[in-house]
Amino acid sequence: MATDGTPEPAAKRCGEAIARLRTARRWSRAQLLIRLYDELAPDDPNYDSISETWLARLENGRMVKIPRQTIDALCRALRCTPQERASVLLHADRSVLAEHAAGPTPTAEALTYVMDRLYAEAGEVLGAQVGHQSVAALDELALLEMTASALDLLIARRRKRLAAAANGHASARMPLAQRDGRFTLMQPVTSGTSA
Repeated sequence: MATDGTPEPAAKRCGEAIARLRTARRWSRAQLLIRLYDELAPDDPNYDSISETWLARLENGRMVKIPRQTIDALCRALRCTPQERASVLLHADRSVLAEHAAGPTPTAEALTYVMDRLYAEAGEVLGAQVGHQSVAALDELALLEMTASALDLLIARRRKRLAAAANGHASARMPLAQRDGRFTLMQPVTSGTSA
């Protein structure tokens, strides 16, 4: 939040994303507010100030800051798909892997690191595949396949670096076998009891 009370750019982007989703559903602000009150916890910092005026300020980018729990409640009220929720959280400068009340899990930390490396080191592959398309227009499977392709490139680049570093160092760990772009799921562990 700016010290002079001007809205954060992330709050403005979040409000615009909420407005796009609401209008795409052809809901009035009053209709969204009815759903929002069903999703808000009474301890939400905005609970007592939520009104059509508040929502208009949010959608028009005049909100200084929006608490995470309010954004989550708006996503639930809008019945956002996982992709829409991820987009709203990204526009709001929030992590899709974090939750309001809990700290990050080890899985969330690992995925955040992988996403950071994927974006920094193989983002050009995703960018080329997505092109000028709207991400919202892509189906989930297409997005997952594009991401897997970029991840394969990142892994190949890492293997190449490891192999280059291992040259001349017999004790260096050699890279694992090349992935072929498919996941191999582990068989479930069953407890065997013999009669």
